[in-house]
Amino acid sequence: MSISEELRRDIALSLFDVGSIQLGKYKFQGGRTARLYLDLRLIVSFPQTLRLVCDGYRALLEPIEFDILAAQPLAGLPICTPISLDLNVPMIYPRKTAKNYGTGKSVEGVWEIGQTAVIVDDVIQSGESILQAAVSLKAAGIQVNEAVVLIDRESPTAKSLFAQEYQLHSLFTVSNLLSILEENGRITSKQHNKVIKSLQTDQ
Repeated sequence: MSISEELRRDIALSLFDVGSIQLGKYKFQGGRTARLYLDLRLIVSFPQTLRLVCDGYRALLEPIEFDILAAQPLAGLPICTPISLDLNVPMIYPRKTAKNYGTGKSVEGVWEIGQTAVIVDDVIQSGESILQAAVSLKAAGIQVNEAVVLIDRESPTAKSLFAQEYQLHSLFTVSNLLSILEENGRITSKQHNKVIKSLQTDQ
């Protein structure tokens, strides 16, 4: 299943319409500001949007060889779960911190040593959270080579960090996402340019 331009458009417009893509002026942790806010956790409250998003991930995953899906907690879990059901592929997820009680697991779920996992997350900014997940998975004997995300914020830091060892597959970059929204009348050319400029300044 290839990713059609129609599917990309439908996902982009649906994300915007449910409020997962917001334009304005936003302050982030550490004092950083930007004109684009991605609230992708809203997706789970809109079944039709979630269904479209899962179709997009399924198309991204089709050419990748893997045995198991690895959801990045917490943002990747609500997206990866329906994908796992749809593909009938097992899912695991690394914990942010290993348990200091019970079994002391650092990865939840069932897997076999030597299996290959693909990491599923919603967005990549710095790339550090995905890299941390990969480290936990590898420590558990799971091979990790690739990750899939809905949106790549096109951070040079993420590109340099991630490309050293892993391959990233994204449904959208921020640039082409904004272009789709402008082409379909959701945002103006002025808004588009302001966001791109703010992202370049932020980087």
